[in-house]
Amino acid sequence: MHKYLNLVLIMNKLYLLFMATTTVVLLTGCNGTLEVNTELLQTKIHEPSTIKYEGLRATTVLYLDHSTCVIDARQKSDVFKGLLGQLGLYTDTLYLIKGNDFEQIPNSDKSPTSTDVYNIIYGIRDDIPFADIGQAVKNICAGNSQAILITDCEYFDKNGKNQDGFPYLTGAFKDWIKRGHTIYTVVEPYQEMYNGRTYDKKRFYFIFSNDRMQAPISHNLLNEIQPFLQDGVCNLYKLTNSDIFVTKEGDLTDNEYISQPVISEQDGFEYVELFDDWESIREYVMKLDKYGNPITNQDPIPLIQNLVIHDGEDYTIENVEVIATNITAQYLSKDCDAADNLKLDCQDIHIDNTDMSKGFILDKKDLSNKKLTVFLTPDIFNYLTSEYGGNLIRLDFVVTKAGLQNNFNFNMFTWQSLYNNDRATCVAKSIDNVLHDVDIIPTNKNRKVIHTVFIKTEPYN
Repeated sequence: MHKYLNLVLIMNKLYLLFMATTTVVLLTGCNGTLEVNTELLQTKIHEPSTIKYEGLRATTVLYLDHSTCVIDARQKSDVFKGLLGQLGLYTDTLYLIKGNDFEQIPNSDKSPTSTDVYNIIYGIRDDIPFADIGQAVKNICAGNSQAILITDCEYFDKNGKNQDGFPYLTGAFKDWIKRGHTIYTVVEPYQEMYNGRTYDKKRFYFIFSNDRMQAPISHNLLNEIQPFLQDGVCNLYKLTNSDIFVTKEGDLTDNEYISQPVISEQDGFEYVELFDDWESIREYVMKLDKYGNPITNQDPIPLIQNLVIHDGEDYTIENVEVIATNITAQYLSKDCDAADNLKLDCQDIHIDNTDMSKGFILDKKDLSNKKLTVFLTPDIFNYLTSEYGGNLIRLDFVVTKAGLQNNFNFNMFTWQSLYNNDRATCVAKSIDNVLHDVDIIPTNKNRKVIHTVFIKTEPYN
């Protein structure tokens, strides 16, 4: 009887020990695999922290300088006549700039032969001086519609002083470009008589649009005047900082030693899911032995490659760095289903986005050829975790140095002032100011991330 009781006691102790051990495993071990929803990654992780390109309404406003500039264009300019049909088709609201007044006229007949726009333009017969071009541009750039402005850019302040040498367009232009938009400027030389003397002037057709729209007005307008641009009758300049981008031109993980990964292309980023354990990556990708030493006569293999930088119209990218962050906890705090699968409460997860940039490095030779090739460094193992059944790593490719292209011709935007012996430089200086502004150049905080890759890996013990 005593032997039987002792046996029962021993079995009970073993059972309690087993249960205690099991409880420890459940509390301290991983209860599943990290699962990532790319749609949620798009909307709650990537989108809030990347470039914002504010959309424009599918409406167009047309501002016309009620002056000799437009009267001459109507009578003599093939460029203006080429655009006239499109102006009638796309204009929703027309504003006549009459000094400090803006006469607003809705275009009810939107057609290539719009009698509304046609009659208004051909009704401009008087030169109304002191057009407030500065306010017109401010109105456009503060609005949310595409716009066209036709003017000679002569501007007088409230005291009647001419501002031919003052860059009065800078602030408004900058605000428009900061929002991810584009300004196309068609410059057409023409002559104007003033006080018995003929002056060589410039007529400007400013087109305020956004190239990311499905059908920006700039495309149709510029198509109409291509023959004149090709023949040098007029010139074109595009001002923007939002046309720098990265494309994938091959397999991201073009590596025979990496098991077939899952690669998903999303809006503005790629998602890569790796299934190899970190010991295999260390040996076959990084070419390191179990002690972390380089394996003799073997070169490391890129983890990410075949990403190519495309420079913009105005800027060229001269240097990029990769900023890496372990965002596993951040992701799980947003995806409660994934957290629940790991026996975690998404509300209780402490978000600590660890900067793990030292674990990655770009190939500088490839970078000089506009290619983004990413290698792992031994430091990567300092930032990995086994806590969440995997690691979700964000790689942001960040512009750290940019240069100007040689597309901006200062003299193209100047003309002989009618009011002094100097060249009128207001437009040229305004554009030049925008190009060099710290909030516009591609290294600014809202434009410097040119591409993102998310990588999900196995846990690291």
